[in-house]
Amino acid sequence: MPPKRDPRFNLGLISFSGLIEGIAAGTIFISLPYSVSSLPEGELFSDWAETSRIGFLISSFGLAMFFGQLLAGRMARNIAPRRSIAITGLAACGGSTALLVLAESFPQLVLLRIIQGLSLALVIPTTASLLTAYSGPSSRGSALGFFSSAKTLGLALGPLAGGILIGYFGTENLGAVYGLGAGVILLACVPFFFLPSPGLTVNPGGSPGKQTDTSQPNQSSRGSPLFNPGLALGAFVAASCATTLPVFQNEFANRLGLDSFGIAVALSSMLLTRFLVSWPVGRAADRIDEHRLIYAGLLFLAGSTFLLGLAVSFPVLLLARIIMGIGMALFSVPALRIVSGDPESRNHTFRISLLTAAFSCGVGIGPLLTGLCADRFGFVTPFICWSLLSLATAAFISSRQRKTEDSTSGAPPGEKPDLSELSEPVTSERKTTG
Repeated sequence: MPPKRDPRFNLGLISFSGLIEGIAAGTIFISLPYSVSSLPEGELFSDWAETSRIGFLISSFGLAMFFGQLLAGRMARNIAPRRSIAITGLAACGGSTALLVLAESFPQLVLLRIIQGLSLALVIPTTASLLTAYSGPSSRGSALGFFSSAKTLGLALGPLAGGILIGYFGTENLGAVYGLGAGVILLACVPFFFLPSPGLTVNPGGSPGKQTDTSQPNQSSRGSPLFNPGLALGAFVAASCATTLPVFQNEFANRLGLDSFGIAVALSSMLLTRFLVSWPVGRAADRIDEHRLIYAGLLFLAGSTFLLGLAVSFPVLLLARIIMGIGMALFSVPALRIVSGDPESRNHTFRISLLTAAFSCGVGIGPLLTGLCADRFGFVTPFICWSLLSLATAAFISSRQRKTEDSTSGAPPGEKPDLSELSEPVTSERKTTG
């Protein structure tokens, strides 16, 4: 077994945790719409259509993650043991998942999903921060891409496992599915106990495996911007596009005559594609301008979302989700690499949390807007809107990058730009020198 402080070993531990947590999350996700259909609405939601209630349930989870990640980013900035924050979040998520078995109404289901969202919010930015700390500048994109592949594989396998379990236990016995999911989430805590001391990270400027004490935060990048509006908007739109199918899960099942396993295949197809593409995209992001990949990702998301709204058969639905998976990988991995910056910076985790919070905001608000828009203007309308917003976001990011290039064209030769800048051009020289 490789030594514990080998960066590759640390990456493997974190990725394995992401894999099994993703399996549990995907299993729970596909089961929730069936719970919405079977549980009493409650007085507050008695006039809501089922599609709107499903959208609200997804949104409550995403919004909880949005606010929770802002808090988690600040916690990790001031508390050295980042792995302890991740363990706490996973344990709390496992406990709240187990309580889904006891939910007797839709409002109770919403409350438990909010707790789950707050719990996982502690995990996402701290995990990304640990990943960048355990990797050098020249391999950071590869590390993030590898972890993204592992996490996405888990999220892809989860709906398939959930579809099989639902078929076996039936929709009237979803408690068994939630119980198994809770156990798997708790298992995801174990790898973090084998990581090195959180006060020690890999020296980004040194050789892999060499450790340096970072308990005292480095203020070298204090002047770096914390918030990148273009990437934040892109993350919001990307997440909103990705959640269109879950909102209409029951609608597509009725339109296309799909059972629970067919829906699971459709959900997993995007995630499996993202799994296959994320690592190559991460390696590419270490060598070329990340913005080129981001533009391509937004174009793929625009086309796939529009095609999804027009899907009249299962093959078309599957094709749209596969294209969407490519788009998600092309956007998310390079975006995370841009904001990762210096892992020893005091604001490092907080910058990551702002981007991941934007994704969560998309998961939180996007499904609600999608459901309400469909109820008012028709089924196809939200797909068209998100597609147009993807194109507009690509244009916005491109405009900001051109302005930054113009404003920095007179910079001294050899000056190295900060990775956290949204619109900075990434040169091949920067890629090779790290």
